[in-house]
This record gives sequence, C-alpha cells and structure tokens, in this order.
Amino acid sequence: MVVLRMAMAGLGLAMLAACATPEPVGDQSISIPYDPYDFDPDDLQAEADAHCRAYGLRAVFDGETANPHEVRWRYRHYRCV
Repeated sequence: MVVLRMAMAGLGLAMLAACATPEPVGDQSISIPYDPYDFDPDDLQAEADAHCRAYGLRAVFDGETANPHEVRWRYRHYRCV
C-alpha cells in the first residue's frame, strides 16, 4: 500500500511538472518538492546549489508554495544568481 501511495505521489508530481510554465530565457531557477514533516533545509539548499553550479552561479532561496492537490508536498524555490 505504501508503494502504491508513493507511486501515485510521484505520478502527481510528474503531472504538475508537465503543467509548469516555462522560465524566461536566461533566468535559471529550480523548484524542489519536499515533505514539510520530514526535510532538512540544508539538504534542499545543497541540491539547489549543485543545480546552480552547473551555470556557474549560486542558489538563493526565493520562497515556497504548497501543492493545492496534495497537503503533504510543498515546493521550495531557488533562483540562481
């Protein structure tokens, strides 16, 4: 049952990602999904930093949003500067 719930959550995230609006050209950013009841902000920052390093930039926290369809998941947004 747990595996099914995880698969459905993953499918839901994939569907939401497909509906995301494109970023403006040259504006690098990343949004990382996380479980607000079980996360380490330092780990999320490290993941964002690794993404931005690919562009020779560093990650700066830019807020967070909740998934309106799944109470458990939220997204932390980072800009590459």
